[in-house]
Amino acid sequence: MTLTDIRSEFPFLSTGMIYLNHAATGPWSRYVERRVQAHVRGRTDGPIDIFQDTIRLIGEARAMAAEMLGTDPARVAFVLNTSEGLNILAQGLDWKTGDRVLLIDQEFPSNIYPFINLRGKGVEIDFVPQRNGRIELDDIERALTPRTRILAVSWVQFLSGFTLDLAALKDLCAPHGTLLSVDAIQGVGGIRLDLRNTPVDFLAAGVQKWQLGPQGVGIVYVSERAQEMIRQAHLGWISVANAWNFFNYGQELQPDARRYENGTFNSIGISGYHGALEFFRTVGFDRVDEMVRANAAHLYAKAQEMDFTVVTPENPCERAGIVTLRHERAEEVQRTLQENGMVVSARVGHIRISPHFYNTPDEIDTVLDAIRALG
Repeated sequence: MTLTDIRSEFPFLSTGMIYLNHAATGPWSRYVERRVQAHVRGRTDGPIDIFQDTIRLIGEARAMAAEMLGTDPARVAFVLNTSEGLNILAQGLDWKTGDRVLLIDQEFPSNIYPFINLRGKGVEIDFVPQRNGRIELDDIERALTPRTRILAVSWVQFLSGFTLDLAALKDLCAPHGTLLSVDAIQGVGGIRLDLRNTPVDFLAAGVQKWQLGPQGVGIVYVSERAQEMIRQAHLGWISVANAWNFFNYGQELQPDARRYENGTFNSIGISGYHGALEFFRTVGFDRVDEMVRANAAHLYAKAQEMDFTVVTPENPCERAGIVTLRHERAEEVQRTLQENGMVVSARVGHIRISPHFYNTPDEIDTVLDAIRALG
């Protein structure tokens, strides 16, 4: 697909809007729309009971999500959102008083609350400070202890865009037996993660941002090691090996990550997610990564050239799709831009700009010119 072909799949572009806010919510493409409409037609004026077709789509979506993550479909499960996913791990371990969890400060709350909730079980919570938007591996290494059961991090920080080296973190965790848990919502769909080469223990990501899917759908990756340690707090009728054997209440659980899917799926949401994944697969997961990184590099260089105060790291290995500017009138600038058809985020004294693969350098330049003109 050419860039023109790709952009033709986003109807909102015909309005002239410049949307650079994928770290908040991603727009739907025609691929998503078609899958959602097909599901709606089936439930309204079609055969109504389209369960078998829906199960087929869910299986295909699982396989495509696994391909995107570089893992086996058996390691992927569907949840409602990132928080629900992280709670599978947080509530699933056999905690003892004095066990510890290591978190990063200034994280998005989805990656904090599931773990600080463990204080009621006697778990101690430690925080590693961010330093001017950066997270130093030395700080994490010093904070890890033999009692640290989980290191929970965001792959890409929602404010600064700082991107962690997950392989290096896994090496730090290994001597302590610490599980590495990753909130990947600000990375997956934008930049590529190959779990065959970066073997984290647990990963959760809602699909409504960089994955351009519907709200109310998330994915988790559960390693075999983590699965062996989790004694899940919630169980449902499809968690077992043969859900259709209704009156056999003594069944074993599903042998893989499907055991964490407790009941009826968000079928309309996963149908839309299937469409989003089809789109990514058609463009190419690696090509999407290249295009996102190219847009972020252009944005970073242009912002520097225009003398903005950029808090996102200069090193391309430490950034993904987010580039953030410090601005004392961030909220006012964001509102004015939105009134003029340009969408970015204002976050606590910062303007966060997050272009995706279909955006163009001209769109980025237009937004930066508008921010400078506003002073």
